[in-house]
Amino acid sequence: MLTIIRRNAFWYFTHLATFGFPLWNWAFDRGRHGLVVFLTLMAPVWLSSSVLWSERNESYAFLRMLPVRDGDIARAKLKLGLGAVVLYWVLLSLLTLLVWGTSPAFFARFSLINLVCAASLPLVALCYVGVWRYGARAMTIPILVFMAITFFSVMGGGIARWRGSDFGHGLAAAPWPLQVLVPAAAFLVWLLLARAAPRIKRDNEAHLQTP
Repeated sequence: MLTIIRRNAFWYFTHLATFGFPLWNWAFDRGRHGLVVFLTLMAPVWLSSSVLWSERNESYAFLRMLPVRDGDIARAKLKLGLGAVVLYWVLLSLLTLLVWGTSPAFFARFSLINLVCAASLPLVALCYVGVWRYGARAMTIPILVFMAITFFSVMGGGIARWRGSDFGHGLAAAPWPLQVLVPAAAFLVWLLLARAAPRIKRDNEAHLQTP
């Protein structure tokens, strides 16, 4: 199982680097302040891309050789996605604290991180379930379209705002119950999808199993 986690984790780390740090010189004339917001808004692109390409490059002949069931593989991959979201949330929160300290700007960005990472959690599970239900080829175009819309919305329509020093200040007034309930609801959706995912993967990839 660790082999599966390691093979898939490769895509999460490489895509984080791809969608984050190489764009520093082009996009961040205000330095690390803009970087934090940019990395936050790009989380859905990074995560959905990682799921898509890890599945497209998966070797099912290799998986069939392992003494593990499809259900165990599905649970391991979903937990990897959960871990990636949690790790990203921790890293972004720490980076935000280093950049802004405990100022009102920190709480505004922290609210943004909470909401985006919460929305990204069921997104990861939906991408996995979609690939296992319809196949990686069939899901490539829908996921790429989502990635493109998100990417160009962030880089185009929102670039003047998220580079500004006042971006996200309105989020500071968001009630804390909302900051708790939204992640809790997202985690509940993830749990429901995680319960259904092993059956979906098993039923729709049964033809890949050796007789």
